[in-house]
Amino acid sequence: MGAYIPARKVDNAEIEDRVNHRKKLLPEGALMRLFGCETRYYAAAQEQTSDLAAQAAMPIVEKYGSSNIDFLIFASASSDLLEPATANIVQQKLGLRCPVMDVKNACNSFVSGLQTADAMIQAGFYEQILIVTGERLSSVINFEIQDAAHLRRSLAAFSLGDAGTAVLVVKNPKISEKNVGSGIKKQRFMSLGEHWDLCTVKGGGSMFSHDISKNFFEGQTKELGLVIHREAARFVQVFFAEHNTAPHYYDHIFTHQVAESALDLISQEMALPLDRISRTFREYGNTAAASIPLSIHKSLKNNTLNRGDKVLILGLAAGVSISAQSLIW
Repeated sequence: MGAYIPARKVDNAEIEDRVNHRKKLLPEGALMRLFGCETRYYAAAQEQTSDLAAQAAMPIVEKYGSSNIDFLIFASASSDLLEPATANIVQQKLGLRCPVMDVKNACNSFVSGLQTADAMIQAGFYEQILIVTGERLSSVINFEIQDAAHLRRSLAAFSLGDAGTAVLVVKNPKISEKNVGSGIKKQRFMSLGEHWDLCTVKGGGSMFSHDISKNFFEGQTKELGLVIHREAARFVQVFFAEHNTAPHYYDHIFTHQVAESALDLISQEMALPLDRISRTFREYGNTAAASIPLSIHKSLKNNTLNRGDKVLILGLAAGVSISAQSLIW
């Protein structure tokens, strides 16, 4: 795995100052109270989404060799362009010659990319697939807030941060006893498209192709949270029953992170042990599809995730999209 964090650290005070430069709409300390984030990181002006992904992936390519990567998946909510696929741009920056494609599913883009890579490997098409994520979310934050109603629609954007991640997924070679049994064991996905408009960046597509005011994040985040937590609680219980497991079976739980309080709520409503849920939000904010692989990477660097550990990846995203994946590391 690999991760890349831009150099520029942004604290809450800086964001509050930018929002309040014309009229004080955001009280001092409001972001910490509402979300629990202290900092996040913003890409430099010249850094593109593809740069974040390529920077995270470059050490992997250098270690394993570009010729040994069979397929590249760019899995992100962000993108460089509408056309071509951002995966082509990442491919050029990494010097790869393999087939590539984009997988886009909001904040569940990475977990959908992981499902796709697993299916391709199981089908025998490829043996080593590189999944990269680049989230340049600072591009969709509107700091020119007009009034209180506009602030409510835009508020969650102030928790967004930028990051890149990379994961090399390989066919299990079973070259030693410690590798036997590792890998993805069970996956379950669901979507509720009737709630697609609760959290959006409406610009950049055919609906509002020439309206630049739609190029910013807006959301009914309270309503979105109610839908996700209600549906995910039932979804996870079915997943456990199908997989014949229980919450305390897992050594580590990695999930999308939109607020510190949301993690507490996930633990309560889904009976998941809070001390096993990895947290990165306070330092990095909401990094969309990069949040789960960033959490896994942090656990690897801290030596808390080890071979043989049982892992639950819980995907929660706008759309609405919910997923659960069980792994033996």
